Parts: sequence; structure tokens; C-alpha cells
Amino acid sequence: MAASLSKLVADCKCLAIIGTEKNAGKTTVLNYLLAADRRADLAITSIGYDGEDIDQVTGTDKPSVYVGRGTLVATAVDLLGQCDFTRELLRFTGFYTPLGEVVILRALSDGYAMIAGPSTTSQMTRLTRMLQQEKAGRIIIDGAAARRSSAAVSTADGCILATGASYSPDPDVIVEHTRHIADLLTLPAADNVPETIFQTLRQAEDSSENSFGAAHAIDCFIIDSDNQITDSASSFDDSAADLISAKKTRPLRVFFIGAVTARLIQKILERSRSLQGLQLIAADGTRFLLSPAQFDELRRRGAELAVIKPVNLLAVTVNPKSPEGFCLDSSVLCQKLKTVLSVEVFDIMAYRESYDQPATI
Repeated sequence: MAASLSKLVADCKCLAIIGTEKNAGKTTVLNYLLAADRRADLAITSIGYDGEDIDQVTGTDKPSVYVGRGTLVATAVDLLGQCDFTRELLRFTGFYTPLGEVVILRALSDGYAMIAGPSTTSQMTRLTRMLQQEKAGRIIIDGAAARRSSAAVSTADGCILATGASYSPDPDVIVEHTRHIADLLTLPAADNVPETIFQTLRQAEDSSENSFGAAHAIDCFIIDSDNQITDSASSFDDSAADLISAKKTRPLRVFFIGAVTARLIQKILERSRSLQGLQLIAADGTRFLLSPAQFDELRRRGAELAVIKPVNLLAVTVNPKSPEGFCLDSSVLCQKLKTVLSVEVFDIMAYRESYDQPATI
């Protein structure tokens, strides 16, 4: 099973592993991929802080990241004392986290690593370039929960989505939640994106405040048939919903630089009965923070959702074990997911039989 997943992602030069929620098993997936691919030019980093012994949110045990000799590791300086592999310091990056500056190391021996990387798209993009300059042939990013993983999916060539029992004890609820996130991640690419939108998006991503650009008051732009910006508004009050609802001419394209929130979508649904010809466009699928019901209602009324950068979702992995102590029937959950997803589904419990590290999730 591990070999099958490893083969599926083998051609991906920059791979992101993200979760549907905390404790979905993404770090376990990372460990199995590291064990399956012992190439000398492998590099790893993470979105924010991961690899801790105790989960900072739930207080449950988490697996450490186990790296092989030769692996490049980008992590924060305050965590170096908790990395037990012999290492060579290659460079300082100039990117700072609450745990200090991110540095790039080369492992001179096998060992456990604590990894913490930048959380903005701009910094993660530059970090991957630095790793490539250090001769990294393949980069794996240990991401966050899907809605906080824009920096990971925007940088990576491919993505693995980890899901499982940490979300709910009900398999059907897990399946619906996972399907919804997969639908958002795989939204189609928007056609003919204006260069002004790309420029504004880059400026927002360069902001040190956050990767969603929430500090920018104006983040919603109306594009006319000549591909020019005609109107703009803020999605953080009612002005964006008012502007969209007032535009009766269709087709109507609306670009969002930051997050497309559930509150904004609800305001649009309340103001307009028909949304035929309306296209809502975000940077990527992680920016749409709407519920499954809102997503379905938008499509029912004729609206289309699209993205500037589509996510290449390669596979979904399943962790049947919950931090609350129960374990679901993994085969049943995997089979249910396969009926609603268009990508491969893998049971991470099956990996343990071929892996010699402690089986903790």
C-alpha cells in the first residue's frame, strides 16, 4: 500500500500533505513517504509548527518526523535542540516564526526532526526556491488543516488530503466533509485572468500579516467583458455583497484576493434569487470558506466557482483512529470515500505493517 502511494506521487517535485482537520494523519503519511523514498536529494518543511510530541490543540500524542541521512530539513532555530540527527547548517533564510528564524539543514545521519516553517504563500514559495538552490530534487511540505493550507497548496505541484475519525465518529459525516473539501480543492481554473489581478494577489501574498490578505480592505473586484476592473469593494462588510447583487448584467466575473467567507456567501444568497451567469473566483480552493449547503445552493442557483491556481489533488488518505480513543472500520470508510471521490483513497493503517517506526498517530 505504501509503495502504491509512493509510486502515485513519485513524479511530483513539490508535494503538499494537508488535512481535513487536526489529527487526520498527515504527519504519519509524511513519515511513510520518507521511509518509502530514501533519495539523497529529498527536502522537507512544514506550514507553521508540526512534528511535536504532544499536539498543541488536543494534547494527544503525535508522531515525530523521521528523516534519513542526506535529507534537507527547513525548520526553526528554536527546535534544533529537539532534532536528534547529526546535521550541517546550510543557510539562514531570513523568514521568522514564533520559534525563531527558519534555517536549512542537511541531515548527516538518520534521526527524528521537529519541523516549523513559514506560513505565508510568498515565504513558502521563496523557501522552496532556496531548497532547490541547495540541490533538492523533491520537496515535501507538511501542511495544516485544509482551510489554513493556502501557502502549501499554492506552492506545491501536487497535494495529498488526509482525512479520518478525528472529525466525527460517523463515517457518513466524514465522507461528506471530505467530499466537500475535495470539491473545493479541485475547482476549475478561471479563464483569462487579468494581469492586474495577478499583481494585486502577489501584493497581498507579500503582506507579512497573513496569507489570506485579510489586512487589505479592498479585496473584491468586478471584471467587465473587456477584462478590466470596473468596481471594487471589501468582503469584510456588506459592500461586496451589495455590489454583486446590484450588478444585473450577466455574465459577471468577481475576483476575490482573500477569503470568500460563509458570511459573504450568505449575504449574496439572501439578496439574489437567481445567480445564473455569476462566477466567483478565488486564488485557490482553500480560500472558499463556505459550508456544503452554501456550496450546493450556489450551484443550484446557477453560480460558478473557479480559482486562479487549481490544486492538483493526487490522493486521499484515511486515518480511522480518533484522538478520543475510538477506531472506525477503515475498510468501510475507504470504500465509502471511493464512491464519492475521483482520486485514489489509501488506508494509512495498512502502512504500519511495512514500517519499523512506532505506530503512533
